Amino acid sequence: MTDYQSPLPSAASTAQPGVAPMGQRVARGAIWTMAASAARIASAILILPVLTRLLSPEDFGLMQIAAPFLFFLMVFSDFGMQPALVVADEPSDKLWSTAFWTGLGTASLLTLILIMAAPGVASFFNEPRAELILQVLSITLLLGGAMIVPAAWLLRAMSFRALAIVEFFAMTCGIVAALACAVMGWGVWSLVAQQLVMFSIKAVAYCTMSRAPLKFEFGVAELKSIIGVSWGMINVRVLLFFSGNIDMIIIGRFLGAVVLGYYSIAWRIMAMPVQIFASGLFQVLLPSLGQIKDDAGRLKAGLLKTYRIIALFTFPAMAGIAALSVPLTAVLFGEEYAPAAYPMAVLAVHGALQSLLTVQGSVFMTLGRVDVMYRWSLITLVTLCACLLIGVQWGLQGAALGYLVSTLICAPLSFRAMLKLVGAGLADAWHALKIQTLLSAGMGSLVYALSLTLPSSLTDLQVLSACISIGVFIYVSGLYLFDRAAMVEVSKLAQSVISKGSSQSQREEP
Repeated sequence: MTDYQSPLPSAASTAQPGVAPMGQRVARGAIWTMAASAARIASAILILPVLTRLLSPEDFGLMQIAAPFLFFLMVFSDFGMQPALVVADEPSDKLWSTAFWTGLGTASLLTLILIMAAPGVASFFNEPRAELILQVLSITLLLGGAMIVPAAWLLRAMSFRALAIVEFFAMTCGIVAALACAVMGWGVWSLVAQQLVMFSIKAVAYCTMSRAPLKFEFGVAELKSIIGVSWGMINVRVLLFFSGNIDMIIIGRFLGAVVLGYYSIAWRIMAMPVQIFASGLFQVLLPSLGQIKDDAGRLKAGLLKTYRIIALFTFPAMAGIAALSVPLTAVLFGEEYAPAAYPMAVLAVHGALQSLLTVQGSVFMTLGRVDVMYRWSLITLVTLCACLLIGVQWGLQGAALGYLVSTLICAPLSFRAMLKLVGAGLADAWHALKIQTLLSAGMGSLVYALSLTLPSSLTDLQVLSACISIGVFIYVSGLYLFDRAAMVEVSKLAQSVISKGSSQSQREEP
């Protein structure tokens, strides 16, 4: 039996003989999720440099103009039902069916809206080519609507291994499609094909693996039972969407597709460590935190431990990106993308904080305090818009600095509000993160100084290789001296998931 066929977890399941404790299941789920993200990002690291040599910055900019409007409509495709289904108490069969047909119907309507709105969006950015791109990408709205409920079922069942496999397979096929189209000279349509292939494979796989009891039935009462949580999440999602995409919209509108292309490349590199080590934890934490939400001590300890694990990896990665942005850009993308180096370095500082902020949604939802999350999302959005509109007057560099300033203003306040809900404070967070913070900052400073003093006869690749090797040595040595317990903890988690994977494979053999 594969793990996606396992029964849904209940609060009592952790006490049953032979069932792994909830903490172990969360840890293993986190490892599986991060492994899938790591594989996806590792592939992107290898493929993105190839694509940048086959496509122009304008191609990436055009895709980035279209993407925010597509993702904005995706916010409404499920009315926030997926997280509500994951945390719902014993949802009925009729509720699963109701949610499925609601999501699919909404997605169909939104597809038509995007097709009709595409000319207006293209006119706003003064990019006629964006119209057809948006209309073709609207197909992904339908595919996304079809996978909402199946994905919720798999998340509720904590089938992270199955989700990781699907994610990796879909990503691989999407990359192959993008490369094939780019070689044939399709330009921006290579990136469009990548999205279509990825969404198609995930939709088919999720619907096939899910055991959700879907029938031709619909119940208004069932929909109302989760609409309160769902609608609250819709409001938050809208704000989070604009907070995550307003920079692309403002830069694309005022600076054009080419500059947006440079910015989007810088953003992708910054976002890679966040996606590997932080974003995946949201879907792992959501069905798990709900089981300990009434135990304040465990919730606080679990949150601080999660922060510590995230920072252990993301902080040094961001410090390295900031210190080595110039040779990194030259090696990965070539001289044509040199303007991306400065925003990459600036955004890396934001990325370190963002890797921690990613977990907040799980905590706010678990504690039923979506109102607090909404309030801080609104404050963050207003601050970000103001800083970007001021910064964009100085071009790409000013926009990147504006983004960082808004993060430095809002992140500490948002952290404080969330930590207060679990009985913690900024001092507790600093105590959990201080070693990783200081080691990463010190390592980044030394690596940057080294990159400036190495002989000019060395190539960018040689400089990058030498600095990365020395940086890893400095950071790992520092951990060994000052935080050996963290290394042991990560090692145990890795061994745990490897052991689980091995035993799972044996059970599946005929």
